[in-house]
Amino acid sequence: MDIAVYLTLVFSLIVSTSFSIWIFSKKSSKRLGVLVGLLINTLLLSLATIVFYKIFNFKELEGLFSSLGILVFAFFIPIITFINFYILELINGKYVILKN
Repeated sequence: MDIAVYLTLVFSLIVSTSFSIWIFSKKSSKRLGVLVGLLINTLLLSLATIVFYKIFNFKELEGLFSSLGILVFAFFIPIITFINFYILELINGKYVILKN
């Protein structure tokens, strides 16, 4: 069950980052890209919390995040959003270098 939680977190990171980059490249607004990433993270990880709690009867996690239990998904929403922000910063820097 632990691997399913970690794969869900990685999937949320990949999906939110790809949508953030797509919005950033279309609108050239980093704020809008981060906001879209936050909304997608919140949606995906909230749905994952419901699915893991109701369907899989998931209450505890073993290992590194064992004290968080089912709240591990809520814990990672700001962390993944923070990672998205810095990925957009890197992309923004590359765009500035390529434009000059």
